[in-house]
Amino acid sequence: MQFRNVLFGVIAIAAISAASAQVPPTAAPDQEALLRSSDPHLAANKKLVFDMWRAIIQGGRTDLVSQYFTEGYIQHNPNVATGRAAMVDYMEKTRPVCEIQPRINFPVIAIMAEGDLVMVATVSSTDDPTAKGKKYAGTHFDMFRIENGKIAEHWDSVAKDANAFKYNPNTQNKPQPGCKPRH
Repeated sequence: MQFRNVLFGVIAIAAISAASAQVPPTAAPDQEALLRSSDPHLAANKKLVFDMWRAIIQGGRTDLVSQYFTEGYIQHNPNVATGRAAMVDYMEKTRPVCEIQPRINFPVIAIMAEGDLVMVATVSSTDDPTAKGKKYAGTHFDMFRIENGKIAEHWDSVAKDANAFKYNPNTQNKPQPGCKPRH
């Protein structure tokens, strides 16, 4: 009898959990508000990352890379070699050159700064391994270390993937406007 009650309890908990398995993340309604800070240094760091994202990550404008990144840029994404030149090579292989947009095309959840670090959280859309042809919403994190007004280091939540050089994250949610192939 006791086993039966425990089994019923486990089934009931599983049913409740399945009914409320995920609350999808949502974007902040105002990206510009995310750039504000009472500390001008933190506001400048957030703006640097915001502008870099729009120009380099989203726009593929590798001609502007020295404006945003230190020469000795350190990369912690396991799919991209460290160094500014390696990052340029990766960007040129994975995305077209696009018009720089006024906002980040990804749904941005938060842009946070503390000391010399800036973290950007975005909504990601990923193929659902349990439902063929469907996607689920998750959260992607990028963190940047700022040194003398430029990005010196990057971390993200990306796993090692053999397809990394065939993947443009900007088209994950929707195609980008105003883009031209590189070659």
